[in-house]
Amino acid sequence: MQNVKFTLAIVVTATFLALSFAGCSGEKAKPYPLDTCLVCGMKLGTMSKPYVFVYQGQEIKLCDKSEKEDFDKDRDKYLNKLEDAKAKSEK
Repeated sequence: MQNVKFTLAIVVTATFLALSFAGCSGEKAKPYPLDTCLVCGMKLGTMSKPYVFVYQGQEIKLCDKSEKEDFDKDRDKYLNKLEDAKAKSEK
């Protein structure tokens, strides 16, 4: 019985940690406002289904998962690019 409780405690803790690291805090991510890839600028969905993830509460869409490495190398550059595009669209 003690092993079952211990195992259950491990499972609950692991689930909690996994959800925390996955960004499942219940907050909604800001929607991605562009119809183009943030990294390469190509129209999304022309080649395949876009790769979508959330970074610091902002939904990000890329042409495919391979471009995430470029995004990760210079996140500030791409987030600034996104903010510039948002500002232009609000004018």
